[in-house]
Amino acid sequence: MDIAAFTRPALPFTTLAFLLFAMVLPSVRLRRRTGRPALVLHRSGPPLQRVIGVGMALFMAAIVLWSGAHLALGEQALGLWRVPDALRWSGWALVVVGFFVTVRAQLEMGASWRIGIDSERTELVTGGLFGIVRNPIFSGMLTVVTGVTLATPSAWTVMGWLDYVLLVSLQVRLEEAHLLHLHGDAYARYAERVGRFVPGVGRLGSPTAPGITV
Repeated sequence: MDIAAFTRPALPFTTLAFLLFAMVLPSVRLRRRTGRPALVLHRSGPPLQRVIGVGMALFMAAIVLWSGAHLALGEQALGLWRVPDALRWSGWALVVVGFFVTVRAQLEMGASWRIGIDSERTELVTGGLFGIVRNPIFSGMLTVVTGVTLATPSAWTVMGWLDYVLLVSLQVRLEEAHLLHLHGDAYARYAERVGRFVPGVGRLGSPTAPGITV
């Protein structure tokens, strides 16, 4: 199948599906389970988190606009780079894997899941995917964004990827400081043996992965 013909309708469909299954449905599920909102980026945590929240919102809006423009205008109008089809198909494979990891990690996190740092105490989740990496939701989302970049390679998507990596890196460091304050030695021991985004890489006191953190 032609990669361009596949990507044109698949990109907006996948974007909407990701927003539904990774954002909307988990938020509704958390509200029904706890009575609390999932989105706390704008109202709790350090001031930098509010800046990150705005950046995340703008990034998600840009992805939606990019998907719509790709469907409406086509690849040539958006200036997509000519790369081997195998590279673009590999991008779609990453999107599928990242989608699954994100949704599965959210389910495993249960009532502890939030979009941002909540002032309410949440349980420390260390099992399942969280026993492999400390931030599997962000790992999954970074994988999805990397996949979209490879599937629709351009200067715009590369800049978007760099922006998202920076935002995630800043947010994760805020969350790690919060969890260390909240759970103390339990989180410190957990972070010493489990990597940040990649198994075994980015443990507390160990070197971080180049290109993953900032």
